[in-house]
Amino acid sequence: MLLFIKKHKQHKLKMNKIVLAVLGFLGIGVVALVIVGIMAASFHNKEVRLRNLIVNKQTDNKNQMDKMWKNIAQVAEVSDEQKKALVEIFTSHAAARTSEGQGRMMAWIKESVPDASATSKTYLNLQNIIVSERDGFTMRQKEILDFKREHDNIIDVFPGNIFAMILGRQKINVVIVTSTRTEDAFKSGKDDDTQLFKRNNNVEKSK
Repeated sequence: MLLFIKKHKQHKLKMNKIVLAVLGFLGIGVVALVIVGIMAASFHNKEVRLRNLIVNKQTDNKNQMDKMWKNIAQVAEVSDEQKKALVEIFTSHAAARTSEGQGRMMAWIKESVPDASATSKTYLNLQNIIVSERDGFTMRQKEILDFKREHDNIIDVFPGNIFAMILGRQKINVVIVTSTRTEDAFKSGKDDDTQLFKRNNNVEKSK
């Protein structure tokens, strides 16, 4: 009888240990799931915030560019060809407050509005519009690239890459306004185009 009681207690003690071990593993599993859930939620929230921010910045960039053209149009009539010329200059030299970039933008004004002297109201108004918009344009372009780099990092870096794969999140394709001249310079390693404005001498002579 005593032997039976002793064996029963040993069996009960063994069962208790097994139950405690199972509960322990279950507890660890629950804690792990909670941690993973928190990390997934954090990844989701950060990714969505960055995605929305990038989209809004790109929209803002486009709206500001449209605003600049409207302001220019209110000051002087500008043809499509003249507009393309300014885009080339504006995007090539927006980040560089150099005398070359400044000179080319001012040369555009003279080319687009031939009767505007360097001291005329039209010339000064166009100069103020272009120069003031340049800084904002540069800042927005840089911000978009910075936010994209941050978004790319959370998509590529562990454990974000796992959550990105599970949730189906992809990198964002951003549109950065640049110029043909800039692209060509990066491809060739040279920037030899020193005559962005080329007058037709024959036309000028015929006048």
